[in-house]
This record gives sequence, C-alpha cells and structure tokens, in this order.
Amino acid sequence: MSIQTVTLLYGILTFVACVFFFLLTVSNILWQFHGTYTIPLKTGPHVSVLVPARNEEQHIRQCLDSLLDQEYMNYSIIVIDDDSEDDTWNILREYMLRFPRKLRAVKSKSLPEGWYGKPHAMHQLASMAQGPYLLFTDADTVHSPRSIGKAVAIAESKQADLVTGYVHHLMPTFGEAIAEAGIYLVTMLSLPLWLVPSRRFPRISHAVGQYMLFRKAAYDRVGGYASVRDKVTEDVRIAQLLKQAGGKIVFWDLKDYVSCRMYSSYHEAIEGMAKNAFDYMDKNVLTLIGGTLFTTAAFLIPVLSLVLPLPWLEPAAPYLKSSAILTFYSWVLLTIDRRLPFFVPLVYPIVLINAMSASWRGFDRIRRKGGILWKGRKVS
Repeated sequence: MSIQTVTLLYGILTFVACVFFFLLTVSNILWQFHGTYTIPLKTGPHVSVLVPARNEEQHIRQCLDSLLDQEYMNYSIIVIDDDSEDDTWNILREYMLRFPRKLRAVKSKSLPEGWYGKPHAMHQLASMAQGPYLLFTDADTVHSPRSIGKAVAIAESKQADLVTGYVHHLMPTFGEAIAEAGIYLVTMLSLPLWLVPSRRFPRISHAVGQYMLFRKAAYDRVGGYASVRDKVTEDVRIAQLLKQAGGKIVFWDLKDYVSCRMYSSYHEAIEGMAKNAFDYMDKNVLTLIGGTLFTTAAFLIPVLSLVLPLPWLEPAAPYLKSSAILTFYSWVLLTIDRRLPFFVPLVYPIVLINAMSASWRGFDRIRRKGGILWKGRKVS
C-alpha cells in the first residue's frame, strides 16, 4: 500500500469519525432537551438533601439560601463540615440556629485509613438521612426554587434509581473556560446519553457529583459511598456499580435548575481536571497514550491543515479540513446548549490540549509524588 493511499485512508477515517462525533453531539443535545418537558413536583416523597462542605466559606451561604427556598415541600437538609480550616463551621451553626426545623449541621468524624475525604463525608451524610430519596449536592452549587421538584419528578416518572446530569457550569474567565470545557468531551466523543437509562452495561453510564438524586433502596443495595471509598471520581464509579446491580440511571439536563462555578482560576481548573481525568481512565497509561494520539490525529492535525501547508498530507487535505470545520460546528452547538462563553468554539484546540495535558499532569503527580493535593488532602 502506497504512502498516498495510507494518507488518503487516514483523511477519510478522520472525516467519518468527526461526522460521528457531530451526530452524537446533536443527538445528546436533543435527548437532554427532551427532558425539559417533565414538570417539577410541588410535593411528594421525602428528600434528604445532603451537602458535604470543606473550606466552603465563600460559597456555602449562597448554596444554603437556594436550598432553603425550594417550591418542593417535603425535604430536609443535612450539611457536614468536612474538617474545614476556614469559617465554614461557624456559618453552618448560624444557619442551623436560624432554621432548626429544616437544616441540620454536623462535623465529620476523623478520616479513616483507606478513605478519601469526600466519599467519607457522603457516607456519613447518608447514614443520617431519612426518606426514600437522597440528594447529594456540592456546597458550591446554587439551586433554582424548582431544583428538588424537578429531580423527583424525573425519578418518579422514569422509575429511575439515580437522576444526575450536567448543571450550568459557570466559566466567567478565559482561563477557566479553556480548561473546564473539556468536561464535556465524554458525551461529545463516546457516550450516547439516550442509551444510559436502557442499557445494563456499567460503562454506558455517567454521573456528575454536583447533583445526584438516589433512590435510597438502590443506594443501599450497592453499598453506598463505602463501596467507592478510595476513588477520586466517586460519582462515576458509584453510578457504574448501580448499573452493574441492575439500577436505572437517567442523565438529564439540569442547567436551568442548578449552577456551579467549580474553580476560580486557570491553575485551579487544571489541577481539578488533573485530579479527575487520569482516574476516569482507570489510571491506565495505555488509555492515556491512546487518547493523546487519537486527539492529535483526529482533531489537532486537521486544524493545522486549515492554517499550514502540509505537503505530506496533501491527498487527505480535503477530508482533514472538512473534519476541522465539522468539529468546530460540534463545539458551536455544544456552546449554545451548555451556555458556554462564546469564544469556546474558536479555541477548541486549546481546550483539547488542556484536557490531555491535565490527564498527563495527573499521571505525573501520581507517579512522582504519590498523588495530587486537593483542598489540603492528597488523593491518588
């Protein structure tokens, strides 16, 4: 087979892959839009809203204010101070005194060996919860008044054991956007969301820890967060266990009901991505290498073909240029749907480079330092 034939085949395969990614992006957007027709409930089964908080003095007031202002009637809130080093506990005590019938605040027990901090906090929260539903949500989230009612409506109408989904991720700075937008790559490149509720395969599942409504019976059946006590991406892992046990997951669009600013700078965003990305790959170096090579071949080289003469790729040039343009439009659709900053499609190659570099950063930190320091704790 001649070099020209190989080059042409590379161009064709790249274009076919980018067509697939474009169609997957469109179908996932349509699927999530379908979920907007579910009408939020005003009352129903009791929901225990469970909030882990570690060093969250900047965010916890806004989170609690939004959770206390829900249209859904039958719920209570438990917040755990996960060994905070700032003023989080004093703020929680203030809220507990103001809203004694609705909100309970507790301090976390000491972290046992073999546990990471967040799973341990979630495990403690679940042990104090009442009612058939457990809603785990992060302390840096802000909820609309229909947040709880929407999730319960979805769970009841779809008979779901777990309702989760993309919240509205706020990325007000350029640095945050070019790092954080990479969180959507999973559902852009490999995961049809419409298959999540109907397929039993654990890998056909996804979860976002910022918002996870469990049916308590299903949560208990998989051993709760104790079963993922040493996992960095505990949200994804517990969803996979739930699927493995026969549970039903619904991944919905929650951007109109919950918002979250995960990080406050480019550096913090890269560290956060590094903490999660390599773990999401099961810490498999071959997967990391393969993902890097694939990203370069399928996305970065096509972009280069638009702006630079690449004589050795001339037979593939029309396909590569078409691939780059198609990928650009995929990012345009995603940007509109997820309300990302307008410039994200123009810099998507930088987003991809940041995603891969964060994965390699996670690998390097684990190999050389034994883990990544996050909120004063090392995770690996």
